[in-house]
Amino acid sequence: MSDTKRSLVTGAAGFLGSHLVDQLIKEGHDVIGIDNEINGSWKNLEQWTNNPRFKKVHMDILDIQSDDDNFKNLDYVFHLAALECPITSLEKPEIFFTTNIHGTVKVLQASKQSNLQKFVYASSAAIYGDASTPTLETDSINPMTPSCLTKSQAEDIVFHWGDLFNIPTNSLRIFTAFGPRDFSKLYPGSAVGIWLKQKLQGTPLTVIGNGDHARDFVYCTDVANAFYIAALEGKDGEVYNIGSGHATTLNEFTDLLKAKKSYIKDKVDEPQKTWGDISKFQFGCNWQPRIPLTSGIEFSLDVLSDWKDAPDWDEESLNNFFKAWFEVYS
Repeated sequence: MSDTKRSLVTGAAGFLGSHLVDQLIKEGHDVIGIDNEINGSWKNLEQWTNNPRFKKVHMDILDIQSDDDNFKNLDYVFHLAALECPITSLEKPEIFFTTNIHGTVKVLQASKQSNLQKFVYASSAAIYGDASTPTLETDSINPMTPSCLTKSQAEDIVFHWGDLFNIPTNSLRIFTAFGPRDFSKLYPGSAVGIWLKQKLQGTPLTVIGNGDHARDFVYCTDVANAFYIAALEGKDGEVYNIGSGHATTLNEFTDLLKAKKSYIKDKVDEPQKTWGDISKFQFGCNWQPRIPLTSGIEFSLDVLSDWKDAPDWDEESLNNFFKAWFEVYS
């Protein structure tokens, strides 16, 4: 019998999912990647197209059946497929509840076919809302939008299924991930992805407010490594913060991109600072973020041309997009 580990990744063609697939294959796993390519792209994984240890499955998680053969004889399931756009969810909450909650149940039900060593869920630090910093895993949850609420509820569902059906589980609350492949087809996505597209075009970088907002930026491969380490070392039933361990202002980040800036209307009530206390995962699972901010930015700029296919978001289009936020928070 082969000792090769078998892993399945939902959202495999997306930003973080594709980096996780890279790591798993390099670690010697056979990997099944599931994605509907609505927001991701299989181009992110074309390096594994002819690799016999990678199987691409074009599927929406809502179409997964409880007896799906792809979920048989697995060692690990990494569930990253989700819709995440706080502002769009203010206007169209139904699709977020359907995908993020019902879709998670679908993945969990199919996963019951295997005697898993670990089910790892991709949660979000956004579920904390406007929290004190550095934010601990024990701090209160205060989702500010339906998108964030569904991520929190899906996390609860993962742990509930874990308790009921004896599935070892972990949830990673990810702070602001960035790096290559970081752009969204459907929504503006992360500020970093927008800035890199603007940098490529030679247009000013749109910065919210006066640029003093601070975020805990963590490089994509460090996040992928965190998923892998959680699967191996995470204590069953635990939540872990995944970040860099410090906060960087938007001005500090954009200064490193060396481009002109354009400041747009501040999003009232948005957290002024996000900053995760990552000591629980650092000391409990022997994980450290390896890539400094400056190196992560350099690596992203090295592949700047990859953002040529990313949607255009300028000052006017972003201000129009943010209208839904201002209608709720004013």
